Amino acid sequence: MARVAGVSDGTVSNTLNRPHLVNAETRERVQRAMEAVGYVPNGAARALRVGRSRTIGLVVLDFGNPFFAEVAAGAEQTATEAGADVALFNTGIGMQERESRLLHRLAERRLDGLIITPNDVDDPLLAVIEERGTPVVVLAREVPTRRRSAVRSDDVLGGELAARHLLDNGHRHLAYAGWRHDERYIGAVHAAGAAGARLTWIGTASDGFADGLAAGERLTALAPGDRPSAVFCANDLIATGLVQTVTHRGMRIPEDLAVVGFDDTDLASAACAVELTSVHQPAAEIGRAAVRLVLDEMNNPGSQAQDIVFAPELVVRESTTVTAAR
Repeated sequence: MARVAGVSDGTVSNTLNRPHLVNAETRERVQRAMEAVGYVPNGAARALRVGRSRTIGLVVLDFGNPFFAEVAAGAEQTATEAGADVALFNTGIGMQERESRLLHRLAERRLDGLIITPNDVDDPLLAVIEERGTPVVVLAREVPTRRRSAVRSDDVLGGELAARHLLDNGHRHLAYAGWRHDERYIGAVHAAGAAGARLTWIGTASDGFADGLAAGERLTALAPGDRPSAVFCANDLIATGLVQTVTHRGMRIPEDLAVVGFDDTDLASAACAVELTSVHQPAAEIGRAAVRLVLDEMNNPGSQAQDIVFAPELVVRESTTVTAAR
């Protein structure tokens, strides 16, 4: 094949095993030669030769959430450019036992790296995987001790942006609809507290569309005098479900209830009864950054952990507007 491509055997080897060392024109020439001779690389054998599987595991809570789907797309793009593959795994919010079983299996595999949104950032199995030589990068979570790298959006700031927007529009009683008191909730608490406004938590079991439907039922069941005039949802899925319920109950968005989502996925602009105001975080770039961190730690074992934080931005749409205080 090297003769057909007009390159050395070493260049062919680098194209297969270390493509980042070969310029694009030469890689294309080698790939054309592979097609001409019908060569199919034996990935398993190559992994044994170089001591790597050329696979990065990506473990998230829910691929049904469009945010994680966009993260995966960005991760796969960067991994492909580096000649690696991404293996996708789904755990679930609160599914600690399921996550532990998965981490046990992954600890036995020859992965180049692991990117994970864990239920517990202190899970000891993550340390076991690192001890076996696999870099671990935490996704969409803060690692307080900075003992391992993380890529995330500033969720506290995002929560503040959402709440401030509603407060600036005259609302004095806000609600937060989400599955836990997370950083987004904390940001909303900060903003509401600074403004002397009321914030009610509407808890959900998870972070899906059905949870938004249920949150809408709880909100509309409140007596009019106790009902918030605006709600900030932990993500766009919850916001979309909530909007569907409250509109079916005769409430108007935003006249009777202003709604803000989080993530700014396609749901926010296209799949809701009204276009959602949402807090944008660059999902694809977060995925790309996570893969770059894994590749850097693969090439520089023992390097210092990094914490990459993206600044969120508020995208204002039809679901919020200036209203009289209530």
